[in-house]
Amino acid sequence: MNSRLVIITGANGAVGNCFVKHFLQEKHTDCLAVSRSPMVTKALHCQVDLLDSQATEKAVNQLELASFSDVMVIHGVGKFKYENECSQKPLNYTQTKVDQEIFSSNYHTFVNVVKPLVEKLNREHQRGYQTRLALCGFGSITDKYKIPFWRSYTYAKDTLRDYIKDLATSQEWGGLIRGRFINVSTTDTGNENKLRPHATTQEKKYWLKPEKIVKQSIGFLERLTPLWQEIDIYEPLPGFNPQAYYSNYHTIRNKWERQMGVG
Repeated sequence: MNSRLVIITGANGAVGNCFVKHFLQEKHTDCLAVSRSPMVTKALHCQVDLLDSQATEKAVNQLELASFSDVMVIHGVGKFKYENECSQKPLNYTQTKVDQEIFSSNYHTFVNVVKPLVEKLNREHQRGYQTRLALCGFGSITDKYKIPFWRSYTYAKDTLRDYIKDLATSQEWGGLIRGRFINVSTTDTGNENKLRPHATTQEKKYWLKPEKIVKQSIGFLERLTPLWQEIDIYEPLPGFNPQAYYSNYHTIRNKWERQMGVG
């Protein structure tokens, strides 16, 4: 076996589509684009709602994996929500009321793909195959600051981090699963532009381009070690002090509500 299968969820999105375009050019690589809606692509395509666990499991079980030495899952799915009604204190998960739609779109969409995939690979391993699995999730650089205004999003991403890390560091898998997590700054996507239509041209100048995410993450994704790793990818803003900014909730709220056109 000397080929790999790359499964890209959210393939219709800006970031997912950039990953699809990259892997279509790679040798010895089959690229599976997964999306909820139809899409035109030269990649293999699977149209499925990842919130539907049964439909997703059925799609995964139809994959033929025995011919691949490596399988990679790049998960570009997950809704974001600004939650102004929350207490303006640092996020405390024991006291957090989570929006289940946001949680499911970021967490369950991943688990619904990976759980049956891991079970399927386990059966392959029992037959003597040694297929490696790489799992990649995405989060925000701001997750580490526990911003209360997007508490449901951050909680979902932290839960997803733990899920991937636990699989990657499991002794049961003996190093055959590795986990990666890519934390990004504000990214120039269609969804981000819809969410924040009043962001200024100057502000958008420092929004991260999806192509940069792909370019800076590929080497990190393809390395076999370490088994678990996170990286940050961002567009540097001159003079920006993250610690000072993300501890000033009044400034954060004013900026976001101005950019969204609310308040």
